[in-house]
Amino acid sequence: MLSAFIHIRLLDIIDIILVALLFYQLYMLIRGTVAFSITMGIAVIYIFWWIVRAMQMELLSTILGSVLGVGVIALIIVFQQEIRRFLIFIGSRYVEGNRISVEKILNLRLESKPQVKVRSIMKAVMQFSLDKTGALIVIRRRSNLDMYAETGDVLNAETSSRLFVSIFNKTSPLHD
Repeated sequence: MLSAFIHIRLLDIIDIILVALLFYQLYMLIRGTVAFSITMGIAVIYIFWWIVRAMQMELLSTILGSVLGVGVIALIIVFQQEIRRFLIFIGSRYVEGNRISVEKILNLRLESKPQVKVRSIMKAVMQFSLDKTGALIVIRRRSNLDMYAETGDVLNAETSSRLFVSIFNKTSPLHD
């Protein structure tokens, strides 16, 4: 009677955990982007294809199967930027120096999130108004702005009005 049950080994549990981590990281990477909506659309078509196959609707099953077959190549083209970001994410986020960081793999945040200092932004914007300097300042709330942040320079600095004025100075190396 016991032989009818599936035998689960330690390796199977590790396999399930690794796949879950992979899907979680993929989700964290594409959530809030257009890629997430596209992924959900593809998932719906795939589920519909399985239902059609189970109901033995040959013509519709063949058509949807062909769409999904060609769709793999289309996915690579459409998600080229996300695939690139994911590979960069894997290569740079999990490795500190020459060692793999378990904290980064499990997405453990030991430090608190930085707070936006509105007064310093307002002071800088007032200065921009007096100087007639145009500035586009984006404050992230729930939007994923990593795609834009990858193209800029990282500043590990306290937010201050002097920093904003310096960044938006036309002769500054950080400008544009």
